[in-house]
This record gives sequence, structure tokens and C-alpha cells, in this order.
Amino acid sequence: MVVSRRQLVLTLFGGVVGSLLAACQAPAPASQQAPATAPTAANPLVKPRATGADLTAVQASTELAQGRNRFALGLLDARNQPISTGNVNVEFFKLLANGQAEKRADAAAVFRSVGGASKGIWVTPVTFADTGQWGAQVTLDAGDGAPKAARMNFQVGSRFSTPGYDEPAVRSVSPTDRDVNGDTSHICSNTPPCTMHTMTIADALAPGQKPLMLLFATPALCTSATCAPELEAVQQLHAAYSEKANFIHVEIYQYPFDGLRTAKTVDEWHLPSDPWTFVVDKMGTVRDRFEGSAPVEELEPSLKSVLS
Repeated sequence: MVVSRRQLVLTLFGGVVGSLLAACQAPAPASQQAPATAPTAANPLVKPRATGADLTAVQASTELAQGRNRFALGLLDARNQPISTGNVNVEFFKLLANGQAEKRADAAAVFRSVGGASKGIWVTPVTFADTGQWGAQVTLDAGDGAPKAARMNFQVGSRFSTPGYDEPAVRSVSPTDRDVNGDTSHICSNTPPCTMHTMTIADALAPGQKPLMLLFATPALCTSATCAPELEAVQQLHAAYSEKANFIHVEIYQYPFDGLRTAKTVDEWHLPSDPWTFVVDKMGTVRDRFEGSAPVEELEPSLKSVLS
């Protein structure tokens, strides 16, 4: 069974036809979007038909690169309903030129829910030693019978388009409350606007500054319920760690948040999707990166690792 990433996001996170998907392909101006007959951010596909496959695994990461990765996938049952419980193990294979596959790693995957809901993604850390074609075998033990397995293939590139692990963060002059005379509704689509717009990314990366948690998200347009929960998670950490770290939220689109113009900072960071959360140490180096939804229990240990 072939399920597109847009179909997967709609199935895993919910949503309504005509709404904007979160964690979808990179935002594009309306003038560049495809006709309504094709899957677009403004017209996502409805849930795909069930095929009867006991288990379907679909890559949920926009891009994978040589080295360290946060590998995200979705699991669907025979009725194309998302699977959120059970024990999941992922075996990774390098696909060789002779048609053979060589096992390189295996790891348990953890379910990461969206806003406390039963829908979400399975995540596991993995390091890819080589670029090229890879495969994975996903095994689900739901505890109600024989384990089920599914396979998937994917491409591993030489590097990420966005800043990768242990790479310098982009010193963008992102919008702040000073740029809009305190009217943060022009730089934050959340209702009410969040309070994480007091400094630019460049300011936060200046020598002597604290570590940084940086969120790119557009709550007003992410009606499939990914951006808003991610903002809530970062706000919780902001409330608990504001004295030890800096926190910045950057909107995906420029005001009036109509989806027509992406923000300059988003372009500078080369984001292929949204939302994204980055953890940057006090030296300005990206230490962790999270595409899509990452709950507090995943973000907090990462933040703590750069506070010491």
C-alpha cells in the first residue's frame, strides 16, 4: 500500500478538507499551489481507502540525512486508523547495489501524541552511516496475537536543508514586539499572542546569552492540530525555564497570516515543513531538532542537556 505523506498527516493528526495541514510539505504561495485535484496544503486529500493490510508503515520525516536523525513514522491498521499503542521495533537496512539488504541498526520506537490525543507519530533515534537508499522493517507487538510487520524504503541525503545537529544556528534578525510597537498580533497568530517575541534570534545567539529553544509554527493556519499543541508545549517550558534559557516563536507566514508570503526568517532557515523546534546551546550550535509534534516529555530532556 502506498500512502502519501499528506495523506498520512491527515490520517494521523486529523483535519478537515480545506484546512491547512501541519507538518506538510514546505508552505508555498497560493499562486504556486497546484489545482484542487492534486494534494495541496489548502486542499489536503481525504483519508485514503483501507486496503486490508494488517500494518502499514509510512515515513513521517520530511528529510533524512547522513549522521544522527530523529526518525518519525506513522502506523496504520487495516482500516487506515492510526495505531498508538503496543511495542514497536524498527530494524534499519542499507539497500546495496547488488539488490541485497544489510542490517545496520535496530531500535524501539516511542509514540509521541499530539496535544495529549491518541493520534500522533512513532519516533526513534537512528544514525545513518551512509547516504542513498535505505529500508526499514517495523514490527508491532500489540499483545493481542502474533506480531505484525511492515516494510518501507526511504532516501538518506548527504545533509539536511535546515541546520543540522552540531551545526551553527542561523543568526536571523527575526521580528520582535519592538518592530510592531508592541502589537504582537502582527507577528504571532496565536490567540492570544504568545510572549516569546521579545528578542531576535541573532540577539539570542550573541556571546554571553543563555541557551535557546526556537519554535517555528503558525497556530492560526495549522487547523490540523499540530502547530498549536507544539506552541503550548514550548510555552510550558518557557514558564518553567525562562530564567535559564531564551525562548523564541517565529511565525511561518508574514502578517496578515494569509498563507501567501512566508516569513524571511523561515526562508533563511530553509524549512521544508512546519512546525519545527530547535534546541541551541549558548555557543550558538544546534544540539537538537524536532520536526512536527514533539511533546514536553521529549523536549524537556533536550533542553536540560544544554543548561548544564
